[in-house]
Formats: sequence, C-alpha cells, structure tokens
Amino acid sequence: MAETAQKDSEFNLIKDITSGNGKGYRVLVERYSAMVFHIIRRFEKDEDEAEELGQQIFVKAYENLHQFDMKSTFSTWLYRLAMNHCRDYAKNIRRGNKNFSELAPDFVENSLSEEHTPYLGLEMNEWKRLLDTAIAKLSADYAEVFLWKYRDGLSYEVISQQTGISVSALKVRVHRARKELKAQLDKQVSS
Repeated sequence: MAETAQKDSEFNLIKDITSGNGKGYRVLVERYSAMVFHIIRRFEKDEDEAEELGQQIFVKAYENLHQFDMKSTFSTWLYRLAMNHCRDYAKNIRRGNKNFSELAPDFVENSLSEEHTPYLGLEMNEWKRLLDTAIAKLSADYAEVFLWKYRDGLSYEVISQQTGISVSALKVRVHRARKELKAQLDKQVSS
C-alpha cells in the first residue's frame, strides 16, 4: 500500500513538473542521484567525468520527462535512461580509441608473473595497449558484459538483474568476448 502511495505521489509530482513547475524536479534528483551515480561508476571511475555524466543524465531525464508514460515506476524509467546514456558514452569512447577506466591501472602488472626486468615496464605497456585495442574492437554487447564481469567483478546474476538478459545468454556473450579478444590479440601479436 505504501508503494502505491509513493508511486501515485511520484506520478503527481511528475505531472506537476511537466505542467511547468520545474522546482519539483529537485525532489526526483535528490531521491535518485545515488542510483544514477551507482550506474555511472560502472562505466567511469574518474570523479569529474562521473559528475559530468550525472548532470547529462538528469538534464536528459528532465528534457524527456514528457515521454515517461507512467506505466512503470519512475526509477525503472530513469534506470534505463541512465544505462543507455552510459552505454552510448562507453561506445563513443571506444570508437574514439580513447582510454577510459576499462581496466584497473595495475591489471597487466598483476597478470604478469615475470621478475621485474628493465624491459618489463615497456612490455607491460605494450600488452595494455594491445588489450585496450582488442577490447575497443569488441561489439558493444560483448564488451559491456565482459567488462562488468572481469573489470567490475559482477556476478552473472547481478548483471542479469541489471540488464534483464538471462544468465545463460550472458555466459554466451562473455565466452564470445573472450574468443574474440583472443583472436584479436593473436592477430595483433602476429602482425
């Protein structure tokens, strides 16, 4: 019963905002900013970039609020909008071949078990470059799930809940991503 009352209250607030009372939007921003920033941090670790993305998402939500059909909860609508915005952001970064926090800075270092030699740093940088290039060439569907699994350490169950994609389909995507990555790396190393 309390959920229905909150949902009705939210719908009334949204109707009020779309009728011209923009001040009420602050309530929605305060209520859902933690959820939005949780989503953003899966795509971008840099605080300044994360804040910029957050502002973009809330502006986009405000501008598109008239499209909210009130058939689902506002949080579901905002979640989808934020995920799509972050996915587009990640795709644009990859297409531009720019670095973003896809991998932890020490990913390659931790992956190598050799003793430190004068050339190890150069070798690690080269492997990181090759890996970044290979990840950038993955399809967005494969790259996103692969990064959530291996960069962010999310379980298939959590990813499934976030995306609405079945666990078995996610496993297939990760398997295909690993296969594509291996082929890309083999191709880069042999050329």
